[in-house]
Amino acid sequence: MKPITFVLFAYNEEKRIAYAVRNFIHHGSVVIMDGGSTDKTQEIAESLGATFLRRPKSSLPQVETQVIFDFVKENTETPWIYWGYVDNIAPETLVKKLVDIASDSVYKKVTVPMYTYLWGNTKHYAQKSHFPAMFHRAYMDFSKNQIHHLGQFTGASHEEIILPNREEYALRHFSTYVESKYVAGYMRYAEEEAQQKFKDGERFSVVKLFAAMLRYMWIYRRTFKTSQLGILIMLNMAFGRLMTYTRLYEYEHGITLESVEHAYSLEKEKLLHAKSH
Repeated sequence: MKPITFVLFAYNEEKRIAYAVRNFIHHGSVVIMDGGSTDKTQEIAESLGATFLRRPKSSLPQVETQVIFDFVKENTETPWIYWGYVDNIAPETLVKKLVDIASDSVYKKVTVPMYTYLWGNTKHYAQKSHFPAMFHRAYMDFSKNQIHHLGQFTGASHEEIILPNREEYALRHFSTYVESKYVAGYMRYAEEEAQQKFKDGERFSVVKLFAAMLRYMWIYRRTFKTSQLGILIMLNMAFGRLMTYTRLYEYEHGITLESVEHAYSLEKEKLLHAKSH
């Protein structure tokens, strides 16, 4: 038995699922953790040899939860799990490197470089980052995981390997955003992140807001190579931070559509009952 199960999360991915399955099917079992697709995702995935499963329903926008992790473990047998998404493609050199590491017993977690494309531009990477793509099933804990994170590694520091930041080891992230999808999709993440910040006791701060927006513009500074599109991408990423902190402010001050309507109703009544002079 090959040591890795390649777990791929999907939802209505008929246009992308084939690339993702073909990427890994010859190197280990491929399991699709589907979120309720109504298109041909299942048909295509199974025709290419992947196992198709419906993951547990969740109100959260992210799949990186203990419930999902437990479900993954229940439906896989290999010691190693590749935790991936169908918009990521790994070059052959990276896949073989992951197989080599999993065949050894030295490491328990593998972090790889990840290069992101945005808005269809494949001439320049919009971002270079790192992603914890693969881990031993016994060395991860998702019980306290928060949005934008991938669990807590329970092994020792020397048991984690970070692959060199080179193209042959870089996972390619083909992020399929246009403005309508970005705003609608990211708002779900902003909502969850703002809720978590509020529960953790964080309060709105103009300084934190601008620091977060500037940080994201800096992270996506590579997009400047694409001129006008690059500026739009940077501003959109900063806007994502604005959405999160605006929702945090609203949570802190109890601002809802109902509270807004109530405040307006009171003011409208004042105007309607005001005596003319």
